[in-house]
Amino acid sequence: MKRSLFASLYSVLLLTGCVAVGPAISKSTSGNLEINVAAPQGMDVRSAHVQVDGLFIGNVSEHMPVLYLKRGRHTVHVELEGAGKYEQTITILGEPNHQVLNITLKNR
Repeated sequence: MKRSLFASLYSVLLLTGCVAVGPAISKSTSGNLEINVAAPQGMDVRSAHVQVDGLFIGNVSEHMPVLYLKRGRHTVHVELEGAGKYEQTITILGEPNHQVLNITLKNR
């Protein structure tokens, strides 16, 4: 009886969001993505071009490490002249999840 009561209580807490078991389930339509780019020594990472879903977002800077994107799948592409290209498809979970993408570019 106690075990059944405990299982029922845990199920209610889980369904109401009172128990954390992974990324938060978002009801928002957007989320944030922090992009950190490391470049090979001697290369200026601020020259790296960032694209999301084929659209140029800007260059890496201390003012643009965080992007606000619609929830769902997105392709991030980073390119720096003289260094290799980087591309990855990610899934934005939506707020309150803060997602971080650490990218290390390598020499060609």
